[in-house]
Amino acid sequence: MAKDIHKIEFPKATVITTKTKDGTVKVKLEYNQSYVNKFNININKVQAFTDETVARYLSRYVSFNTGVQSKSIPLSSEYGSGLVIINVPYARFQAEGKVMIGVYSRSPWARRGERKVVTSKNLVYHNDSTRGAHPFERMKADKKESILNQTANYARRLSNG
Repeated sequence: MAKDIHKIEFPKATVITTKTKDGTVKVKLEYNQSYVNKFNININKVQAFTDETVARYLSRYVSFNTGVQSKSIPLSSEYGSGLVIINVPYARFQAEGKVMIGVYSRSPWARRGERKVVTSKNLVYHNDSTRGAHPFERMKADKKESILNQTANYARRLSNG
């Protein structure tokens, strides 16, 4: 888990002075430091939970021939950072859903170091219907409410515990 990516700074203290008929009243408001610490710990736990949930769902949407893309997600992502990473050289190629060819070779099997450009031809995915182009966007459209509900429930359990 990423360490303290999110840290909310609370004000140290606030003094409110009010004049009344009987005189002046001063009130000093301070945040309980243990609450501040617990809040910051919990917000980072919630971010890590959200990242892990997104990664778990996303792995069902990325193309799957050998499973390398799916397996790279938990290995490359640092849960709690707010980023879920697919760390394979061809991830962009697969995620775009379009055949990419080398600028000079004009072949999908481009030379080493050769830049690729996107064509208008769609890739063909052979696994189940959830896998295909733009996996994150499709996963988000399908699972957004589930992710939000699971995250909200997890945050509630943390704040009550």
